[in-house]
Amino acid sequence: MATAPNSLPDATMFNTERLGAFWGSLTAASIGVSDLFGRRVVEASTALNAAAVMQFFALLTSLASIGLIDSVFVSSEFGIGALSGLGIGVGLSCYYQGLHTSSATVVAPLVGTLSAVIPFAYAVVRGSDTPPLAIAAAGLAFVGLAIISAGGTETRRVRSGLKWGTISGLGYGFGLSIVIDVSDQAGSWPAVSQRMAAFAMLTAVAGRTASGLTLPTGQPRNAVIGGVFAGLSTVFYLLGIEADAPPAVVTASMFPAASVAIGYLYYRDPVSRLQILGIAIVLAGVSGVVLA
Repeated sequence: MATAPNSLPDATMFNTERLGAFWGSLTAASIGVSDLFGRRVVEASTALNAAAVMQFFALLTSLASIGLIDSVFVSSEFGIGALSGLGIGVGLSCYYQGLHTSSATVVAPLVGTLSAVIPFAYAVVRGSDTPPLAIAAAGLAFVGLAIISAGGTETRRVRSGLKWGTISGLGYGFGLSIVIDVSDQAGSWPAVSQRMAAFAMLTAVAGRTASGLTLPTGQPRNAVIGGVFAGLSTVFYLLGIEADAPPAVVTASMFPAASVAIGYLYYRDPVSRLQILGIAIVLAGVSGVVLA
């Protein structure tokens, strides 16, 4: 089992599984906050443009974290982070495109399901020590995510949302899976290369569009906050998988519940009773993973 960096809370406070769940929960919360501000940037711009701009601030956040977390530069693991960034770039841009053309209640749960199931399965297959009860609880959480997705079908442009959500989830699933293999000593360096690659890819693609790459008008504050929390989500995720990958992956997958709640409270996205049931099931499953 990987040991936590020196800068982490004292390991006597939590066992490694609960420490992984702790950082995974912070990952989900960070993604939710990033969504809150990021969607405002998308509304004032385009999905590609908004994602590229926020990746710049996510990159700066990842760089700053090196001064706070013990990190050793290893070229091979820096490369793994960069490959992860390509998946994250695809995931992020398609996610925002889905939010723009459809609704968070369609897109977010689908993205969350794929971006959780793929890395969780990868972590289990590669030999992570996961109790059977934790696997069963994770399955319950994934069922809840699927119910949230099914419950959001009465929204605008469902087919478009499902298309972009699927592509996004596969991109995130790839990007979040391969960083599971980075060593503890790498610290935040994979987060830096991940965001660097995502920024470079999104900038190149956005620059070739008809509108080009521009700073969203009147949205500097939202772009900065959205980007900072996007960067923090990667740092927290890496800390989680260093402690214990499976519970970190499962608790990080709670972000669709946060995205759906934010969409309902701030953007008036419709939320059905079935989705509320799905959120309750997700929370029960995640609690089971933490307590297993």
